[in-house]
Amino acid sequence: MKRRDVLKVLAASTLTACGGNNDLINAVGGVSGDGGTPTTPTENPVNLEFTGALPEPGQEPASFDFPLLLALPFAHGVASGDPLADRVMLWTRLTFINPPSSGVMVRWAVSTRPDMSDTVKQGKQRVIADRDWTLKVDVSGLEPATTYYYQFATGPYTSIVGRTRTAPATQVEAIRFAVLSCSSYWSSTWSGFAAMARRDDLDLVVHCGDYIYDFVDQDERVRARNGKATTDHVDYRDWLNLEECRRRYALYRSDPNLMAAHQQHPWFITWDNHDIDPGFGNELPTTLPDGVKSTCTLDDTTRAFWEWTPSRPVKADGSGEFLLYPDTEYPLPTNTKLVYRHLPYGPLASFRALDTQIGLPGYKQTVDASHLPANTPSLMGRRQFEWLVEGVRQDQTNGVVWKVLNNQTWFAPWVVPNVQGAPVFPLPTRWSDYPGERTALVQALRGEGGQAPVDGCVIVSGDMHGNWASDVVEDATTAYLNAYQVAPPVPSTRPGAMPSNPAAGTQRLSTANLPGVNLRAASVAVEFAPSSMGRGGADELVANAAPGLPFPLQVAATRAIETATLLGNRHVQFMEWVEHGYGIVQLDADKAVFECWWQNKLEDNSPDVLGAQLISFSGNASTQLPVPRFKNQIDTVGVHGLGMVPTQSARRAALAPMAAVVKPR
Repeated sequence: MKRRDVLKVLAASTLTACGGNNDLINAVGGVSGDGGTPTTPTENPVNLEFTGALPEPGQEPASFDFPLLLALPFAHGVASGDPLADRVMLWTRLTFINPPSSGVMVRWAVSTRPDMSDTVKQGKQRVIADRDWTLKVDVSGLEPATTYYYQFATGPYTSIVGRTRTAPATQVEAIRFAVLSCSSYWSSTWSGFAAMARRDDLDLVVHCGDYIYDFVDQDERVRARNGKATTDHVDYRDWLNLEECRRRYALYRSDPNLMAAHQQHPWFITWDNHDIDPGFGNELPTTLPDGVKSTCTLDDTTRAFWEWTPSRPVKADGSGEFLLYPDTEYPLPTNTKLVYRHLPYGPLASFRALDTQIGLPGYKQTVDASHLPANTPSLMGRRQFEWLVEGVRQDQTNGVVWKVLNNQTWFAPWVVPNVQGAPVFPLPTRWSDYPGERTALVQALRGEGGQAPVDGCVIVSGDMHGNWASDVVEDATTAYLNAYQVAPPVPSTRPGAMPSNPAAGTQRLSTANLPGVNLRAASVAVEFAPSSMGRGGADELVANAAPGLPFPLQVAATRAIETATLLGNRHVQFMEWVEHGYGIVQLDADKAVFECWWQNKLEDNSPDVLGAQLISFSGNASTQLPVPRFKNQIDTVGVHGLGMVPTQSARRAALAPMAAVVKPR
């Protein structure tokens, strides 16, 4: 059964109980076939900037039906991503009504000031149709832990100014990042992206997958581009080919809130099923014209990802190591199907993007499971599994405090509790089909087999469409966890952003630990999943199971599901399955603080509400009174006697100026 179907059954029962593909290498340069050092760029025979006339925003001819936001040709804004200590990837796209066949030369510049008055790096690159007119520049020679501003230009036309930040190379006071997932254009007004864009102290935005969506969810039809909520329109149905995959990214970049969040911060993105599924899978009834069918392939969906995201490609050997390009060359992936990669962030943290999607059987990729016992399936594959384990072990050896894993879907176990004699069974969260590999990874972190344990792993996850925080164990039901004890679940006292949600979430009454006694020592890491940027949670599943049920009763039923989950899954420490938004994680040397920030997804410019705050410590203070502290555990701040005060970083920098004309069309 699909997870969504199981959850619908669970919601109904709760109600009852409650009453890779290379682009054409053009004259700008190429990349060596082994995925190693790029070849030396050749002289560009075409050095033409665009000087033709372009219509003002909103004055484009009616026949030009393409998602736009800003003035042509830089109508989809700017973005940056995958920052290292000395380099960062910059992105933009040129959009023309009648694009030049020979390509267009674009100038770029990097400055330390938002008015671009102090240029520290600059260059040119040719933009061509074969890359869907996208421009990606891997700018090197930058200073660590520094905020930069950047801009693109061709002829008399300039892009908006973007803002980015390089990774630290040495110790900093704190690292602060946003985390989100499941950002369906049609499901939300995306007030959360606007709130993220207003923050001036973020180092990074981590997206855990489902950055774009291939189709409209039948239960969540909140908006449509220009009001065209009909599946015979390309912007309201699944894609059919490469061009429509690319257009979906253009649709997303025609939203002003997402544009602003990309403009102000560097991003670190991995994909999930909705980003790369090539199959036609509409939930809404869809009839295609006679003779029209999908030709979309996995090569198409992954190619569009690399063209439209500010992500740095990796070598084709599966090492997870970056291909480092000169800033004169477009960063071409040698294998578009490889996305797992590593961002070092100095001695305080490292970030790794995982791929727990493309190894699923439906993609028909070869997955090596030889690192596991016979007949044990692998989701990650041996190469990625060993890359991950060896990487976090090396971080531990090097003294890196926090090892952050950008993970697509909930990793910790989640089982249906034993109710009225019914058997306990795992809910389909993807990892429930791969318990052997989950156990192997947990045991590797624990240090079984003679290896040193790895501490400080923080798994940030997507896909759950709700707010979850958990200790990480390999199995929720085994005898191994008999010594693992937790406090009973109680309602949260914090209000949500949604109407009629005055006590948002369910949490533990206490840590359950005693001075000198660690009753949750089985945990090897912590996991944090801060809802979704729009996609529905349990309240909407309850509404589907009982149409017409008033919203307060939907919330009440959701609270019952949360309580049952915490009763049957002792490692889960907090759960809230109504609210939507994003998370903030702040890392310093002795603790990590996790915040759930919520917005009413149905309202434009909805207030940004701090709904929950949790904490994990990097070391033990086992005799501290009145509440001892132990590493590799996550708790709400209140059980440690701490007040809920929003975190902030001292590393602030002015935001980039917003565009003069922003007109979604």
